[in-house]
Amino acid sequence: MNVMTLILFGYSKEDLVMKKIQYLALALCAIAFAVSCDNKFVVDLEPVAEPQTFTFTCVIDNAPDTRLAIDGQGKTSWEPNDQIVVHGDGKSNRITVTLTAEDISADGKSATISVSGITPYDRSEDGITSTIYAAYPADAVSSSNLGYYAVFKESNRPLMMAYNLGDKLIFRNCCSLITFTVTGDYDSYTFTGNNDETVGYGTYESKITYKNGKEVAEYKHWTDGPLTTISGPVTGNGSTKSYIYIPAGADFTGGFTLRLLKGGVEQKKALTGTHVNLAPGDYLNLGNITAGLRDPDYDPDAVRMARLGQTPIICCYFTEHTKEADFPTLEDVRCFTHINAGQARFVNPKTGDGGLTIKDPGPSYISRLAAYKEDYPKLKILLMIGGWGQGADGFSEMAKDDDKRALFCSECVRLCKLYNLDGVDLDWEYPTYAAKTDLGGGEYYYNGADAADRQNFTRLVRDLRTALGPDKLITFAASSSDYDDADYIDYSGVLQWVDYINVMTYSMGSPKPSNPSKQKHNSPLHTSTNFYNSRGGADCIEGYHTKQGIPYDRMNYGIAFYGHGDGDKYPSSVTYPMAVAALETGMVNGKSVSGYNKRWWDEDSKSCYLGDANGVMYASYEDAVSIGHRVAYVKSTGLLGCMIWEYCEDDSDGTLRKALHTAMTGQ
Repeated sequence: MNVMTLILFGYSKEDLVMKKIQYLALALCAIAFAVSCDNKFVVDLEPVAEPQTFTFTCVIDNAPDTRLAIDGQGKTSWEPNDQIVVHGDGKSNRITVTLTAEDISADGKSATISVSGITPYDRSEDGITSTIYAAYPADAVSSSNLGYYAVFKESNRPLMMAYNLGDKLIFRNCCSLITFTVTGDYDSYTFTGNNDETVGYGTYESKITYKNGKEVAEYKHWTDGPLTTISGPVTGNGSTKSYIYIPAGADFTGGFTLRLLKGGVEQKKALTGTHVNLAPGDYLNLGNITAGLRDPDYDPDAVRMARLGQTPIICCYFTEHTKEADFPTLEDVRCFTHINAGQARFVNPKTGDGGLTIKDPGPSYISRLAAYKEDYPKLKILLMIGGWGQGADGFSEMAKDDDKRALFCSECVRLCKLYNLDGVDLDWEYPTYAAKTDLGGGEYYYNGADAADRQNFTRLVRDLRTALGPDKLITFAASSSDYDDADYIDYSGVLQWVDYINVMTYSMGSPKPSNPSKQKHNSPLHTSTNFYNSRGGADCIEGYHTKQGIPYDRMNYGIAFYGHGDGDKYPSSVTYPMAVAALETGMVNGKSVSGYNKRWWDEDSKSCYLGDANGVMYASYEDAVSIGHRVAYVKSTGLLGCMIWEYCEDDSDGTLRKALHTAMTGQ
């Protein structure tokens, strides 16, 4: 009986207070009795709210992060006979409503419904303001306990969840979308995450809470009863899109695989091995995937290893700086497994078009290098394109333009065929970095870099892989760190197209004899307490690159065959022969360095340098001892190998390259 009934029966308000106390005492006794009976029965004293009748306006939300109309797909308006499940608290507390034309607004964006017998789910003490929930379509919802969540029986279709905001039910998308087209005789596909991630709906929870003075929509995906494979139809005419709906926020840590079938038998597959995360409402258009299809037994790791050739890699840059008199012999070339030869640059660097050209220091030196493959067939030779500063001009303008990007890729194919090369090494130093060149007379030239370079670089290597095919190598030179904290490369996006990365763990600093507290090594292995270097090569690899998701076996450690001088006693660039001359004769380029040519060793950074009697650095350099420490680091971490800048900075006896080869191979 309610309070009014008790008053009508002659009870005063004071009597009611006493009655409440008595009821409370009886309730406590019942609980004590239930406990004393070893849980033989349980008394449920939780009050149940009275079922109510509600009128709601059902609204289709189209917020950017939860939009329903993804590429024109998904629910964008209500239609007659649409069925919505409305539910509150409890197992059977659910009603299915079928919309009529009279329920729906003229633009179809809203529909008015009335539901009776719904018990609100009150969780206001938890900060949850919504009390009624809904799901669409009704035939995709399980008949099990709903509570304030919905369980979908199937996936690969646009599904919506709703919560009430006052007298409105706000419906939001609970999926992300992947689309593709394909050419071929296929009738269906299957989609799986490479690490067996959930790709179908289990339990999906929606609610709205009040946080920081604002109402916030929350969605949570539970993985009870998950699907790890979903399927759908395919029309292989090259133009009809196929749609893959997956739970919003699906996180494919190892990428995903899309298999194409005919009559239930797998014909081809497309796959990516990189991390893919899809937020609510994300739309990923794979485009026409025909060129990227592989046979069912295709193993991308095995194919990449076949492309790589010899491992561990000893990769040397051989560029226009090498003089004809220093051209390598076959014995010299056998010190390396890979050679990056160049440099190729844009014919029109300011516009990024016109094709590619190679500055040749001698008669067809790239062809002469490639000719060594007759006697050394395991050797891989790649075309190096770009460089530092103005050497990288043209990349940004090319990568942002579809036509220029296509021309660039066709030029790479042409030059690889012309010179019998094994791939391409990209030296875009660096995407998003606006290099400034002093033209003199107060004029400066900027290379046209912009924030879109990051995604355009990914597009570039993707298109280059399609153009070069599965047998050619694609590599690129990367900064030793994040280049002035700029997130300039999407490593997770490029690794599926690129074979390995050459990390330039050098050019980290110069001697400053006038300010010894600011002295820096050129290429320290580790951070030094004796000098000002804020990081070493190992810090670059482990402190930045591996944290970007780059495996050790996809990186080469950069080893410098040069160092830096103070610009007074020594030139700004010090090659290994210069360092040897300083130690043996006290002369460099006809100038005395006597008194500044003592060899010092910094144990912290595993680096040698030339300095005065007090240990002040005047020139950094590398020798066989310092290189040995770097090779030991490469082996201990499982890095793919080493990269050398560059060939012409070794001496005529090949002291450094031979020391490196012996340390890497034991031969």
